[in-house]
Amino acid sequence: MLKKYFKKLIPKQSDQRERLARRYVKGCGLEIGALHCPLILPAGVSVKYVDWVSREESIKKFPELDTSEIVTVDYLDDGFLLFEIPQASQDFLIANHVLEHTPNPIQVLKNWTRVLKPGGILFISVPIAEECFDKGRSQTTIEHLIDDFELYNKSVLPQAQTRIEQKNKEHLREWINISERNIFSDRYADYKHPSFEEIEKRIEAADMKNIEIHFHTFSLLSYKSLLSFFTASIDKTVQKEKVIQNGGEIISVMRKFSKN
Repeated sequence: MLKKYFKKLIPKQSDQRERLARRYVKGCGLEIGALHCPLILPAGVSVKYVDWVSREESIKKFPELDTSEIVTVDYLDDGFLLFEIPQASQDFLIANHVLEHTPNPIQVLKNWTRVLKPGGILFISVPIAEECFDKGRSQTTIEHLIDDFELYNKSVLPQAQTRIEQKNKEHLREWINISERNIFSDRYADYKHPSFEEIEKRIEAADMKNIEIHFHTFSLLSYKSLLSFFTASIDKTVQKEKVIQNGGEIISVMRKFSKN
């Protein structure tokens, strides 16, 4: 994940996450994509970590990180799909700064709530675009996210697959021109942005199924709109418990109930 580009949370922001965890997170559950920033959990809570790659691979991939802070991965699995996790098996699922990495957030929320037991908690945070390296990008609308969800559900159709590819390439183009420029301009004084031709060549060569970018951007209002749509139209067994701004991020807590 691109967590390596985020600065550590200041104590006040970190405390807010921990306070919400103490209030809502209990039992045994999962954290997806923790890398070197796992959520600090209350005593007695048991967590297992899910990621694409092992701790050893992450150490090689991110040599600039303190190896003592990188978590040991318990499930090598696609954190967006959770193939290895049985339905209704978890008391909680945590995903901090993960949801913005998927091109289909509504489906991912559905996959995450699938593995929760009745009463289970979904604890998510996402970055606010204007407070991080996504500043300057257009805000993703709920209409856009619904269209993504519907397209992926029709992805066996050639015309739907073509539109998916076009939309994701446009996300990559925006990422390179704004987010990536912000990241590297901040890190390297001599950074030179690639030319239009270089960018288009890179986009055409990209493996869009495995690329790691922020596909979507959020504000507090747009993220609330996503959660409202999801709980009203996709999974009515889930209700919002808390949605707050925490510095440069939004934290949401949702609970799964046993009946629609």
